Amino acid sequence: MARARISRRHLAAAVTVALAVTVGTLAAPAVAAGDVAAGTTPSSTATATATATEQDATTATTAPAALAATGAAVTVAAQSAEDVLPFPDGAAVVGAGRTGFLTSRLVDGKTAHAWTRYADGSTTAMPAGTAGWGNGRTDVVTKTDGSVHTLYDMATDAEPVVIDLGLLGEGYRSGRGIGPSTLVATKATAAGGSEVHVISKVNGTLVDHKVTGLPENAPIKRLVLDHPGTLVVRYSDAGDTSLGTHIAVVDVEKHAVVDAYETPRTGNYDGDVALSATHIAWIERPTSTTTDAVVVRRDTGETKRVPLGQADVLNIELAGDWLLYGQNGGLAATQPKPLYALTARSLTSGETVRLLDHFMSAAPGPDSTQLVRGGTVADGEGLYRIALGPDGRPGTELVASTGGTTVLGVKDHDHTPIPTVVDFARGQDATLGWEFDKATDAHVVLTHTASGKRWTSERIYLDRPHLGATTWTGMFDDHSSAYNGTYTWKLTAKPLNGIGPSVERTGTLKVTSRPAPHDFSDSGVPDLLVKDSAGRLINYDARQALYEAVVGHRRTPVVMGTGWQVYDRVAAPGNLDASPYADVIGRDRTGALWLHSGTGHTLAPRKKIGGGWQIYNQLTGGSDLTRDGRADLVATDKAGDLYLYKGTGNGAAPFAPRKKIGYGWGIYNTIAAVGDIGGNTTGDLVARDKAGVLWLHLGNGDGTFAKRTRIGGGWDRYSDIVGVGDIDRDGDPDLVVQGVAGGSFETLSYYEGTGDWDTPFGPRREVYSPEDLGTGYFTLF
Repeated sequence: MARARISRRHLAAAVTVALAVTVGTLAAPAVAAGDVAAGTTPSSTATATATATEQDATTATTAPAALAATGAAVTVAAQSAEDVLPFPDGAAVVGAGRTGFLTSRLVDGKTAHAWTRYADGSTTAMPAGTAGWGNGRTDVVTKTDGSVHTLYDMATDAEPVVIDLGLLGEGYRSGRGIGPSTLVATKATAAGGSEVHVISKVNGTLVDHKVTGLPENAPIKRLVLDHPGTLVVRYSDAGDTSLGTHIAVVDVEKHAVVDAYETPRTGNYDGDVALSATHIAWIERPTSTTTDAVVVRRDTGETKRVPLGQADVLNIELAGDWLLYGQNGGLAATQPKPLYALTARSLTSGETVRLLDHFMSAAPGPDSTQLVRGGTVADGEGLYRIALGPDGRPGTELVASTGGTTVLGVKDHDHTPIPTVVDFARGQDATLGWEFDKATDAHVVLTHTASGKRWTSERIYLDRPHLGATTWTGMFDDHSSAYNGTYTWKLTAKPLNGIGPSVERTGTLKVTSRPAPHDFSDSGVPDLLVKDSAGRLINYDARQALYEAVVGHRRTPVVMGTGWQVYDRVAAPGNLDASPYADVIGRDRTGALWLHSGTGHTLAPRKKIGGGWQIYNQLTGGSDLTRDGRADLVATDKAGDLYLYKGTGNGAAPFAPRKKIGYGWGIYNTIAAVGDIGGNTTGDLVARDKAGVLWLHLGNGDGTFAKRTRIGGGWDRYSDIVGVGDIDRDGDPDLVVQGVAGGSFETLSYYEGTGDWDTPFGPRREVYSPEDLGTGYFTLF
């Protein structure tokens, strides 16, 4: 591919490098590319005060050789010859000519300018300077170093023209190129105002013309280069400190004002100005909440006021009989706004045409065209040319692309991959994260495939591009524990700027929480079972009923069976058969013992597993007392003897013959198997005596127990004491109690396990209990 070349006469060196596209973000200019705020003083002010003599001019023309020492122009070959050129991400367009365009961006914290040719996409990096601007609608680029201005004609191989305003005397500033060898600048007056000057270099000599027709000592607020051969000057009356209440149109060749307009409503609002051969337009703010575009026909003075709503800063441009307007910054916005779109409005019919969905920067181009860095939902991010078609209507053409999309982009995040398998019983949570390239309001819905139950995340609200994540702690929306099985997840992300549709991503994951001894819902989390006086067996998710119980969340009862009034003793001894699920046993009034095997969410029909059990007044299970990995059962008879029924793992005969392991247990009116609360990997028991004192019996691992230790008193207030397992997923079994509080109503509480045998439980935690757990008298187990 051909390269754009700069001769050795122009710059001391030229090298070819690859154009970097990963650079720092460039903030959008505060003014349009064709504007310069008057009174801006270059950062490096020349000290020369000589007049424009022939000798001075000769000295000035040697400037290019000196410039080479501060930074040579770098020519870059474009990477492809496609019709759509590449556009560097993070760059702004600041100039547009017939043969190419000028961009500005931050590179290593410094502003860098580059010229790109339409013909072949080749890019020339401009020498570093304090400022660099495209001259309005031309191929001339001006580089500023203090008072020295170098004008490069990028369409030709001509020698750069150097104009040093310092050679003209003091007070010159705000120099802007307006042609291959011409600048416009302001000059401070002794009275505190300003003058506008047109400075040209003719045959090596600086020629300075003061613009006539402006009031003496008027404060010049802005110079706008928006139409070939003309200059727009915004100024105020002498002594007026506002941002400008007058606009003058200057014929650059005649150095004179040719039109003037009063703009009293602009005041302290530094609005945009646009000029064409037939119209002039400016922005006014009649009130603090309204913004108008005022458009005037230059030949007749006909004025139209176009209400545009509320906006901080509006950019406007003219193209034939159309007014273009919009507010930049829509891509990064956090709320929709119609003005973020670049819109064209017919000055004859009032019809509007949406040209771009947003824009960041713009530069006026030749023949009433405009180059705009922006984007559309259809074609993505890049540089667009706005031009009138054969029918006189404006349209867009993508000139250069960044390769990015205007719609919200979402991709997986390397450091937070979405899990495919989760075990909540081990205290693990599922974090789902994505990278969002724009501000977004997103949420995730997970649906259990088999049951249809759902979990909906909290909002993932991001006000800028960032990683967004949500953490699922293993609960459904009703705060019950998530079931094992397959889940589908769906991410829905809405762009906060309102540009483009919401984005959806979907996938699957599997929950494989390990079984828990007291789990009857296949969730890996313990459940509470209730047998009420109506004979119903009711299951409550323990996490929902206890740990997550708050005002506004109701417990969800699941009736697992009826007719359970036939049993006078029930227990949940853990998994007794070969299935992975917890089981229930019940003793009827004849002394027969029955097994209800768990199936995950229900219980199988009962099977008789023994008789003669009426001799026992207490049954409890759910702990492995012999360290063989199986759940065991203990029972006390009316004589106070304690017996061990070792688990076999065989559902037809789940217990080995009984073995007496203690006596004197008649002093206790309640015993409960609580799992390993002593930290020695062996199941333990707690027992309450008739005085209300709770005692700990640590398991020895062989079915026997160590000498009891006192836990505390006052436990006689509870009607039920149940070891349900680990509710809060901290690895330590917890204890659930139900009892009379004040003698008037039932209350549910729990004690978190500590893992310390000396103090096995933390303080009691009362639970919000607005409804009874069952009908009439009921037993919690």
